[in-house]
Amino acid sequence: MNYARRRSGAYRPLTAQSPKATALRRPPVRATPLSRVAAPLPLSATTGRHSTLGHTGCPTLSKAPIASTSRVTAPSSLRSTRQSTPTILAQRSTSHGQTRIVAAPPVAGRVRGAPTATRPPSELSQLKNRLLLLEQELSSKTDQLNSKDDQIKMKSELIEMLKDSLESTKIKLETTSMERDTLKDLVSTLKEQLEQSKATFEKEEARAKDLSEQLDEKEVAMRKLHNDVVDLRGQIRVAVRVRPMLKTEEEVSSASIIEYPSTNAISFNQGAKPSGTFTFEKVFTPVFSQQSVFANIEDFILSALHGYNVGLIAFGQTGSGKTHTMRGGEADDEGIIPRTASYLFNESKKLEATGWKFEFSLSFMEIYNNEAFDLLNNHSIVKLRLINHTVSLDGLTEHPLTKQSDMAGLLNVADRNRKTAATKCNEYSSRSHAIYMWKIKAQQKSTGISTSSVLKLVDLAGSERAKESGVVGQQFKEMTNINQSLSVLQKCINMQKAKSAHVPYRDTKLTQVLMDCLGRGNSKTMVVVNINPCNEQAVESKRSIEFAAKMRETHIGSAVQQRDL
Repeated sequence: MNYARRRSGAYRPLTAQSPKATALRRPPVRATPLSRVAAPLPLSATTGRHSTLGHTGCPTLSKAPIASTSRVTAPSSLRSTRQSTPTILAQRSTSHGQTRIVAAPPVAGRVRGAPTATRPPSELSQLKNRLLLLEQELSSKTDQLNSKDDQIKMKSELIEMLKDSLESTKIKLETTSMERDTLKDLVSTLKEQLEQSKATFEKEEARAKDLSEQLDEKEVAMRKLHNDVVDLRGQIRVAVRVRPMLKTEEEVSSASIIEYPSTNAISFNQGAKPSGTFTFEKVFTPVFSQQSVFANIEDFILSALHGYNVGLIAFGQTGSGKTHTMRGGEADDEGIIPRTASYLFNESKKLEATGWKFEFSLSFMEIYNNEAFDLLNNHSIVKLRLINHTVSLDGLTEHPLTKQSDMAGLLNVADRNRKTAATKCNEYSSRSHAIYMWKIKAQQKSTGISTSSVLKLVDLAGSERAKESGVVGQQFKEMTNINQSLSVLQKCINMQKAKSAHVPYRDTKLTQVLMDCLGRGNSKTMVVVNINPCNEQAVESKRSIEFAAKMRETHIGSAVQQRDL
């Protein structure tokens, strides 16, 4: 049975009451997180007033002393709540020796006899806080440990990679070492081969030098033989070219009276009066092309590259084809003058392989009415002076040629400046003598030989008769000067043939310019006599052939190589 203590200190038994009445009589107990656990109460607050406990005769003294009451500290989370509405709980002993928790009524303000100091935290709270800190520290240490494990793992992987790289580097080093040894052996072998090659090269170089000297000697011998052959053919070589008839001439002219007994012979069939047969170095019939004609005279032009003065003269009556032979037209119709440019450049390239170096320059002039003019310098006058049997051409310009294409422009300028006119005998009759002069300088360092030679290509104006050509006025004057210069040329040839002590080269400007080609000097000379095949021109053609025969019989002396001192 439960007992209740009276105010007087006596206990009375408690009757059974309804839960509702009990609730009204006792103050309610707040629910706390800690089940049936209350904060400890001070000794003075166990009754709310001065208690009778401890007095003599109190039945409770023998049962459970107040000092034996146990106290439990509430958590810090509950203490903050109790500060506003404090509730005092206490443990009391029952008559049955059990401890019961009794809730003290709320006290407004300060409780009499209660201490004012804050209750210290309980050991459990401290442990919990310490546990929380330990857990946090454990978590941090765990994270650090995991991070260290990751670092250790990464470093282990890096170590493995470095080990693999080290092994690979060792293999490469071994391979490189083997290659180095191989290269050393190869270098040693190459050095030996180089020494052998060097010795072989020195032998071959000495042999090449000997062969080069032999080649130079053979080249000199070849040049001498070449020029000896030219000399054997006659110092003045003569060739005859018969042009084909024009369509207008074929309609009015009968069969040609010209015959060709052999490849180098020509004759005139005039019925009962045969003219006989004339033999020359070459006879070019009407079937010969421009290329074929040049192929037969190119060896003669080659002498100019060998250091000899060379003169090639086109002679014949007007309308016989001299200008076509020398100047020609375009492409396949090119004449000797443009073809000579191509030939000289090509042959000079071949001779450069033997150490020769060449320089070319070109001058064009014409002799019109016995006066000399520069065809490449606005038709300016050129003065001729004789110095020690040599002609000096004052005012004649020289134009260097470095490539073959330079020739075309100079030829066009010369063609525009040359004097021409139409006559009854020739629609494009040349009214002047045109002279194309190449100056050639050659040098070979290995032998120390250097030469300076002159190549003259001459397109003479045609001889004509006033009755046949029908010229008057200025053209008559031109014809007179042309015929006079050609007559002096023939006279000089005849006197040279007769070995006369005096040859009148000074009589005309033409013979002065051609003096070295006609005997007073050192020159190889060739004359191409052009023939008109028409029967109406048979008399003039025969005269030209007879003059050509005289030139062929003329000896002007052996040419000498023009070496520089």
